[in-house]
Amino acid sequence: MNYIGIDPGLQGGIATIRESGYIDAIILPTFFNGKKTVLNNSTLASMFSLLNAMDIKCYAILEQQQPMPKQGVTSMFSIGYGFGVLKQCLVDFSIPHEVVRAQVWQKEFGISGRKGNTKAQALQVCRGLFPDTNLLATERSKKPHEGIVDAVLIAEYGRRRYGGNTKK
Repeated sequence: MNYIGIDPGLQGGIATIRESGYIDAIILPTFFNGKKTVLNNSTLASMFSLLNAMDIKCYAILEQQQPMPKQGVTSMFSIGYGFGVLKQCLVDFSIPHEVVRAQVWQKEFGISGRKGNTKAQALQVCRGLFPDTNLLATERSKKPHEGIVDAVLIAEYGRRRYGGNTKK
């Protein structure tokens, strides 16, 4: 079983932990439509279609999105839209999945807002678990991409939780 972790949002990422333990991770594909940056729906659909066509057994974990204090209506609409696009791709291509709140998968790794910056904690945990995994968005990047870090940990959460026992 392969596990897919998805951190939605324009700065999000997708990671797959293969049965062999090898990890693939990318940032979510976006483009500028002349007014703003949006998710590239056709590229996402192609990615999920390829998984489906290759008949790769996988289970996806999609991080739930929720309003945050001081976020505007437009920002929340964009986040909700991106979440909906990703959820619909999983449904359209019959990829078994579940939606999990950030606090749930973070608890698996001892990450907590009470301990400080959750992004910094996630990076530390991810580097400890997967020291050889490339967490950079591009070859020219100098620091790890937060969306990729979260996606890798979300995929690992799925692998730990189910370990091949996904009957959904």
